[in-house]
Amino acid sequence: MAFKRNVTDLHWFGNTEFDTKSGFMYLIQANQAFHWNVDSPWSGYHILISPLLLQENQIGFSFFNYEIREALFLTENEQLRIETLFEQVYNEYQKDDYSMDLLMAYCNLFLTYVQKCYERQFKTREPLYNKIVVAFKKELNNYYLEHPKQLPSVNYFADNLHLSSNYFSDLIKYNTGKTALELIHEKIISEAKNQLKNMDKSISEVAHALGFDYPTYFTRLFRKHVGCTPSQYREKL
Repeated sequence: MAFKRNVTDLHWFGNTEFDTKSGFMYLIQANQAFHWNVDSPWSGYHILISPLLLQENQIGFSFFNYEIREALFLTENEQLRIETLFEQVYNEYQKDDYSMDLLMAYCNLFLTYVQKCYERQFKTREPLYNKIVVAFKKELNNYYLEHPKQLPSVNYFADNLHLSSNYFSDLIKYNTGKTALELIHEKIISEAKNQLKNMDKSISEVAHALGFDYPTYFTRLFRKHVGCTPSQYREKL
C-alpha cells in the first residue's frame, strides 16, 4: 500500500476533474512489477503486507485487485485520517515488542477506512460513472446481436471500458444497486425467455444459443432466477 503527496503527474493514476490533488494512494499486488518516473520530489508512506497474513486474519477487500490506474484520490480530511492510521501502524511496528495482533487490527481498520473512501470517490465521480453505466447497459443489450452463442462475462465488459473487473463491478454496484454479474444474468434470463417461445428449439439448443456449454448449468441458472426450469416455464406459455 502506498500513500503519496506532492506527485505532479497524476493523470495515469486515474485522476479526474472530480478529484482533489491533496494526496492519493494505491495498492500493488504481490509479485507485480511496477516502476515510474517523477519530475519533482514526493513524500509519503509504504506498507508491505504478506498475502498470507491477510488470509490468516481473514482480511479481504475488492480493491485489493484494482489496477494502479484506479487509485484513490483523497480529500483533505481523508488525507489527515490516512496519515494518522499509517503512523499508528508504523509506530507500533517500531517497538521491539510489537504486537502482530495489534498491527493487523490497525491494518484492518485502515483498509476498512480505505473502502469507505472509495465509496465516497464513486459518489463524487457519479457524473462520470453514470456514462460508464449507460455504456455498459447499451453493450449488454446488444451483446447477443454481436456475439451469438457466446456467454457474456464481467471481464468482457470491464476490458471494453478499460477498467479492472473488481473496480468495474464495484462501480456498477454503487451506481445501480446491483452487481455487474446480476445485470448480466438478468440479460441472459431475458434472452432465454424470448428464445423459449420458439417451440421448435429444444432446451439444449436454447442453452447453446446463449453460450452455455452444458444445458444443466443453464437450467440451474434459470431456475435460480425464475423459480422454475426452462421446461416448466415453456409449459406455462
